[in-house]
Amino acid sequence: MFLRNTFSKQKTFLKKIHMSTENSAKKPVLALPSTADETVSFDINDTHKLTELGPVVINENGTMSRINNWFEMNDIERANVNRVLLKRNRERLAKLKAAAAAAGEEGDKE
Repeated sequence: MFLRNTFSKQKTFLKKIHMSTENSAKKPVLALPSTADETVSFDINDTHKLTELGPVVINENGTMSRINNWFEMNDIERANVNRVLLKRNRERLAKLKAAAAAAGEEGDKE
């Protein structure tokens, strides 16, 4: 009698486990979000205004880049960024031109 009760309890327990694994197996696997929102594609004959891409940032080493979140900014933020960037870019370009002129003068002396 004891063995029958134990066996029937084990049997119902195993059925519950089996049913729960079947239910969990039917759930869809969640995927990562796509990164396609960040990519921009152009056709060969498309024309775009460069102002739509945002301002150019002159880095201290002379390389250029753009602001990634330009499209997310509102008009006030864009105006502030333009004001700061214009000043910073002028200073960096002047510094780079002075360094290039100094390097050119040193090359002429030798």
